[in-house]
Amino acid sequence: MKTLAIIARKGGTGKTTLAVHLAAAAHACGYVTLLADTDRQHSAVEWRRMRQISEPAVEAVKPGALFARQQDAARAGVGLLVVDTGPSVEEEVEQAVRCADLCLVVARPNFFDIRAVADSAALAARFHKPVAFVLNQAPHRQQSIEAPVLMEAVAALRALGFPVAPIGLRTRVAYQRSVARGSTAQDLEPSSSAASEITALWSWVEARLHADRPAVRMPTFMAASDSPVPLTF
Repeated sequence: MKTLAIIARKGGTGKTTLAVHLAAAAHACGYVTLLADTDRQHSAVEWRRMRQISEPAVEAVKPGALFARQQDAARAGVGLLVVDTGPSVEEEVEQAVRCADLCLVVARPNFFDIRAVADSAALAARFHKPVAFVLNQAPHRQQSIEAPVLMEAVAALRALGFPVAPIGLRTRVAYQRSVARGSTAQDLEPSSSAASEITALWSWVEARLHADRPAVRMPTFMAASDSPVPLTF
């Protein structure tokens, strides 16, 4: 079983939206998936209550009980455990990090989010866990050109020494509309750009989960071939 922790030491970044969409994408690919909602607000549990489809399974799990639940899930044949975390209590997020095979740190492309997520990445690195940033609510291209604020955010995140997922989530109504109905963009609009983003991001995450354990830190300089220009947001 693999465990994916969705973390960010800041509220409003879109952790739960990303968690439910990735859990649903994994289920669609054949994984027996459990989403553990460790956030005290239990937004993922509320999403599950509205959902008319039984999968993926979602449970409220206290951070202190997460390791035991992880072991039980593995014995029960769960293939992927996705952990949705709260934004503020480091000790609670730490439990998710300790259990994770990969930590996704979610940020929006603005100064306050970028500054806050550095602590989240450092927490994961402290426990020698692979880390990657995922940008959410990214602005749309204008005449095929990425917004400067987005490229500045990518550069700032890479300067922290961790990879940025090459697929992020743009600002799309489909995400908010689907989550409000206990659904996902893949369910409501399977041929939409939002659904394509999630499918592509899940493929990237899946590959990292099943690859040989990547180095925790990356060089702070980027090779010419690793320019941020080709990002597929």
